[in-house]
Amino acid sequence: MKKMKAGFIGFMEQGADPWVQLEKAAKIGYKGTENGEFILFRGDVQENLARMRDMGMECLTVAAGNSEVLEKEDGVKKMIERAHIIGTERAVVFHGKVYFTKMNRPVTYDDVMHEIEVLQKAAEECRREGIRLAYHNHDPEFRISFNGLTVLDMLLAYAPDLWLELDVGWTTYAGWDPVDVLKRVAPRLSAVHFKDFFPGPDVQVPLWGSRELYSMPNFCSLGSGARDVHGCLKACAEIGMDYVVVEQDYMHRLTPME
Repeated sequence: MKKMKAGFIGFMEQGADPWVQLEKAAKIGYKGTENGEFILFRGDVQENLARMRDMGMECLTVAAGNSEVLEKEDGVKKMIERAHIIGTERAVVFHGKVYFTKMNRPVTYDDVMHEIEVLQKAAEECRREGIRLAYHNHDPEFRISFNGLTVLDMLLAYAPDLWLELDVGWTTYAGWDPVDVLKRVAPRLSAVHFKDFFPGPDVQVPLWGSRELYSMPNFCSLGSGARDVHGCLKACAEIGMDYVVVEQDYMHRLTPME
């Protein structure tokens, strides 16, 4: 069985030196980060890459925040260029249009299909350059259906070159068995995000610093909540994943480094 490495995204103290944060993560065993792109391009990229590697860390991905970034002129080209510069074969779209249904913004079948067309075109361009473009899910991809298909199923069916960065925390939150989903989508997995949360009522969280609130579970440190972390890790190992990525969308009770 292939030995997996631990990566992370988020968990950066606001206003703190990101290199200090990376070093702290490296010292407790993390080997990769999805935050790396935002650190590496501040200054000399090659010097920063060497510094990161000296810590035993690597940058796991480049990112497009959403599909609208990929529709901009040269949006995909610039993302591919960044991937080649830092030497990663992974790119990720962190959320789709259905994400905003969490804030009661409606989404239509045509909205979803247009986004899928954009994602497929971008994924095809990435594939030709040796890059795997993945889509990161939240819970609406499982909750929202059109014509009997969930949005997740539509993405996988109608965007054949698109990979999946499955978030097992949001999958669980949507009411699905994450182990079953991991096994079902295994051939399309580029990465897996892990998180944990307590049972009980949701918390209301500001949207990226705005006054708009939306519901999130009571996140906690991995393994201290009620999610099937062990079962998901076992499934990832059996599938042959090289990395699992720890994430917590919202800090709750503990600081990022705690």
